[in-house]
Amino acid sequence: MVAVVRTMVCADCEELVDVLIGRHGKEGATGDPEYDRVLWICPECHGRKVVAWGASKTCPKCNEPMTKGQMTVLWD
Repeated sequence: MVAVVRTMVCADCEELVDVLIGRHGKEGATGDPEYDRVLWICPECHGRKVVAWGASKTCPKCNEPMTKGQMTVLWD
């Protein structure tokens, strides 16, 4: 696997998203300017106001608790 992602909340679009934060198992800049320019950016709106999804695991839109089964994430 190449990409390192973290589930985060985007304050710009209020979406729960998996944000690219590194490569080859390491978090942070890679030295590749093309790859690094998309680190820590929301894949939905391209905003930079992303923060780790907190321990409360609440919905970023309504602030209600999310329970197992309410969210489906697909990737390949």
